[in-house]
Parts: sequence; C-alpha cells; structure tokens
Amino acid sequence: MATYSCSWFNPTNFELLKQFEEKENINFLEIGSFEGMSANFFVDHYLTGKNSFITCIDPWIKYSESTITKMAEWDDVINETTFEIFTKNTLPNKDKIIVKRGLSSDILPTLERIYHFVYIDGDHSEKAVWLDAVLSFKVLLVGGIMIFDDYTWNEGDKSPKNAIDKFLCEYKDYIRILHIGYQVALEKVSTF
Repeated sequence: MATYSCSWFNPTNFELLKQFEEKENINFLEIGSFEGMSANFFVDHYLTGKNSFITCIDPWIKYSESTITKMAEWDDVINETTFEIFTKNTLPNKDKIIVKRGLSSDILPTLERIYHFVYIDGDHSEKAVWLDAVLSFKVLLVGGIMIFDDYTWNEGDKSPKNAIDKFLCEYKDYIRILHIGYQVALEKVSTF
C-alpha cells in the first residue's frame, strides 16, 4: 500500500481528463512527481486504456539542489530518499510509468513522445515554471490539456504565478483557457 508524507495533490481538480478514460495510446507528462501520489492517480483513473503511459520527470534530490531559487525549506521532505518512496508507492503501476530522473530543463528537450496532457508541478520558481511551460508545450498535442499547479501559491520569485500569467499572455493565440483558480488549465488549440 502506498504511503505519502504529504497530501499536497488534490485529485478533485482533474475532471477535464475524463475524456481519456479507457482510451488506448494516451500519453501523460508530469513535471514534479514527488512520492507518486499524482502519478498513481492519473494511471488509476485516466490511463486505463491499453498502451497508455505517464512520463514522470523529477530529479528526486534535495529541493534546494534542484530549484533555481535554492529553496531549502522543503529539504527534509524532498530529498534523495524521495525516489525510493516514489518507486515503492508506484510499484503496482510501474508498467505504465516511464521514469525520467533529472532536471526538467535537461529532459524536456529530449522527449520524443507527443502528450495528451501535461501537468506542471515541479520547481515553482518563476524562471523554471516558464521553461517547463514553453518546453512542454512543444510536445503537447493540439487538443491536449496543460495544467499548472499552485497558481495562487505566493512566495515572490519562488512562486509560479508570474510565469503562468506571462505564458497565458504570450501564448494566447495558441491556447484556450479552461480554468483559473488554484490551478490553471488550458487547451492547446494550435501550434506555431
């Protein structure tokens, strides 16, 4: 049975993903996987069709070593042991999970799949969220959904809000905003 130290993930905000239930050949991308709660939820509820997978990107090292702002407040929770917890928690779903261990800025440009859904919940600093959004948008299918987490989490330059606002403005011709609240959801409507 999975054991989680924090319950930050809120599974009530993903009604938009019901369209993927029981469909084959669906690919999700998650940036920031922590202990696997969200990955398990996505697999169990939406990646139920044949040949459907989630790619999980996370460095699984101390948060202060993986974030642009060197945020150390979470080092006791997010560190090298977190990968062991993730692996144990996701063991029942391991055949549907593709693990990419490393920084998203390094991994995103190497991805070869096209994704139906992108969930951005990694490094919350403004620069990192911007990079995650821009790089993952390139591999998001037209008609696909992107959700940013923690939009209202306000920690100055350690907060995603400014990057998300900038993305919504600069990509306005290529997206349709579906929801703005604690999370921001959008649909990719066209490519460059």
